[in-house]
Amino acid sequence: MIERGSEPELDDVVGLTMALAGINSVNPGLMPGGAGETAVAEFVAEWMRERGFEVHCSEAAPGRPNVVGVRTGSGGGRSLLYNGHLDTVGSTGPETLRVFRADGRLHGRGVLDTKGGLAAAMIAAASIEPGELAGDVIIAAVADEELASVGTEALVREWVPDAAVVLEPTDLRVIRSHRGWVMVRADFQGRPSHTSRPDRGANAVHAAARAITALTDLSDSWLFRGDVSTRPLALANAVTSAGEPCTVPERCTLLAELRTVAPDEDEQVAAALDAIRSSKGDTTVDLEVTLHRRAMSIDLDHPFLADVLAVVGGEAEHGPYWTDAALHDAAGTPAVVLGPTGEGLHEHLEWVTEDSLYRLTEMLGDIARRWCVTPRGA
Repeated sequence: MIERGSEPELDDVVGLTMALAGINSVNPGLMPGGAGETAVAEFVAEWMRERGFEVHCSEAAPGRPNVVGVRTGSGGGRSLLYNGHLDTVGSTGPETLRVFRADGRLHGRGVLDTKGGLAAAMIAAASIEPGELAGDVIIAAVADEELASVGTEALVREWVPDAAVVLEPTDLRVIRSHRGWVMVRADFQGRPSHTSRPDRGANAVHAAARAITALTDLSDSWLFRGDVSTRPLALANAVTSAGEPCTVPERCTLLAELRTVAPDEDEQVAAALDAIRSSKGDTTVDLEVTLHRRAMSIDLDHPFLADVLAVVGGEAEHGPYWTDAALHDAAGTPAVVLGPTGEGLHEHLEWVTEDSLYRLTEMLGDIARRWCVTPRGA
């Protein structure tokens, strides 16, 4: 919902961001009845067609579209893909979805995460004439990053460019590595008894509590690996149980979350599972890794990282979060994360600075002009 009287200019990065953010694309997997990506995907596809891109539309899952636009090169050069997601998290009130400008900032759900970065990539690629560079410049506008990343999972099966930039907000800093993300479900099965005789039962809630303590101890044992943003991390995410007063609870479910660090990710996951398993006492426990997203990194001496840093400046950094860059990395595409400046991710008021959008647009164009002029394999 764009504030009245502020019709956006679609060839300007701030105007294009306003237009994209003005199209509700709340992820329906996060919020039942969410609008999804269809309307904004249609807008992106039409915008790129009108500017001479080769456009490919596909469904990553039923009703969850990806759009890929290609600025075709003259041939033989290294390709570069810019990845931004179309979906957003839900709103916390009418103000969250209102898109407006104030004091050098653009406000509204999605302006930072990641419609501003996507708009910058679209404008940057449109500034490149077809055939100007040897390699293709590819814009991927993907679905479902905020939940299961089915958009990028489908994307990397079809598109394996020579390098990729994921457009999550980074305050215009280059992120060359980040942690992995693992979710574990533990279902404890105990035995009921009267609470006056707990010795006759097996308390599933107590088993979950012991597991939480074990996970906390494990996480504390990783302190030597660095500060909280770079070391492995284990924590309890949710505990659910159903029972009656005066009855020892026989069932309890614990959801645990891990943030893993390469190269010892598998050992870190195994340690967390062992910590939970060893806490079961007289109960039984069924363990399931419901999600495993691996960490990402690009070598410090990789030529793509060198080109990106030559444009952006500064030093390559580590991110505490997980992004779709890991899916490109796993598919064999070296990737970094780079995006605009702002705050309010998943919060009530989200904003991005207009200056960072203009600077990012220039950076993305310059990165393409450095990387895509070189023959593939050189």
